[in-house]
Amino acid sequence: MISAFESNPGFVRKNNEDFIFANDSLGVYMLADGMGGHNAGEVASELAVKTAQAYLGERLSSSGENEIPDILSESMKAAHEAVNAKAKTDLCLMGMGTTLVEVIVRNNKATICHAGDSRAYLYRDTLQRLTRDHTMGDHLLENNILPRERIPEKQWHTLTQAVGVGDPPVPDIKEIELASGDTLLLCSDGLTDMLSDAEIEALIAGGNSDLNVITHALVDAANNKGGQDNISVVLVKI
Repeated sequence: MISAFESNPGFVRKNNEDFIFANDSLGVYMLADGMGGHNAGEVASELAVKTAQAYLGERLSSSGENEIPDILSESMKAAHEAVNAKAKTDLCLMGMGTTLVEVIVRNNKATICHAGDSRAYLYRDTLQRLTRDHTMGDHLLENNILPRERIPEKQWHTLTQAVGVGDPPVPDIKEIELASGDTLLLCSDGLTDMLSDAEIEALIAGGNSDLNVITHALVDAANNKGGQDNISVVLVKI
């Protein structure tokens, strides 16, 4: 596996509240998009990723492949508890939280664990979305409560679960078989709010084999569309 990543504040936000981690030797990749007043989003995303990273570091070396889904779920629980506890230490951090998407690649299999609306995709000839957004808009649509055209825009950005705030998340976990040449993409909504899946696919499939070039092209394209939010991208080539 080889990976490339980039995180950019965009053109509207003063701070970058995203945080990413990529380790090819461990096969561990994470991305978090923080939220909260002041600099709380930055605190939440970094703490969540570092807590989950530490938890995985302790457990993975002595665990079998069949244990990975449970370990990922437990690492997200640990991240939630750490962020929630930190928020209680300072009024400026009250209510902070973050999305979190974690991926472990072992023996030609990727296990994805996520809460929130940061996404994971697989590119294999075409782009396939691997995660569903945990937003009120998606909840209303999936449960046939409202048709898409009647769902207010703000509901697509209202999270139904996140790490560190509210009830502990019940993350979605998915396992997929990988093939040589596959590319995994983790990204924050600063990318997917600006670019359609078709536009993302075109940039990944554009013929350039350098992951750093593709990663930068994705960030540039989102900024060229307005850069309304922080933009973070992790690409992993199998």
